[in-house]
Amino acid sequence: MSHLVESATNTLEQLSHFLHQINEQQYCTSLPIFSESTVGMHVRHIIEFYQCLLKGVQQGEMDYDARERSLLQETNIAYALECIQNLCIDLSSIQSNKPILLMSTQKNANQKLTIESNIFRELLYVIEHTIHHLAIIKMGCMSAFPNIQFHKDFGVAYSTLKFRESVHSNLSS
Repeated sequence: MSHLVESATNTLEQLSHFLHQINEQQYCTSLPIFSESTVGMHVRHIIEFYQCLLKGVQQGEMDYDARERSLLQETNIAYALECIQNLCIDLSSIQSNKPILLMSTQKNANQKLTIESNIFRELLYVIEHTIHHLAIIKMGCMSAFPNIQFHKDFGVAYSTLKFRESVHSNLSS
């Protein structure tokens, strides 16, 4: 489904554009509004969800809990940008929807749960998860680094953008 891959790529490109505006100090600064985490930690989190998905496409099973948690991704903007560029390339390999097993650690469960899913459903989840984290990044940066400029659509769900367009076009009529 090319629309999902296009949406995922677009969302990652928004993140990449943002990363070209922030400096290493801002990227690595612990922010009280983030409960002392950093912009870099949110970026790493986004990247690793895509990496888990792409690994799952190859293996037929995936586990978002088993992320690498790369310190380099969360402390080095250039490396994070390289990872994002590679993700955009690798996403184009998703051509068909296949079943996939999702592994998950849950409270009070003695072992990981196994849930049947599919690649398109998980790609949609990762897109929405990314948008959610972009919104968090935007709020944190607007508070801590007001010099950073954001596109009005940064961190806004695609369904919200469509709704705003319809409201605007109805008001213009």
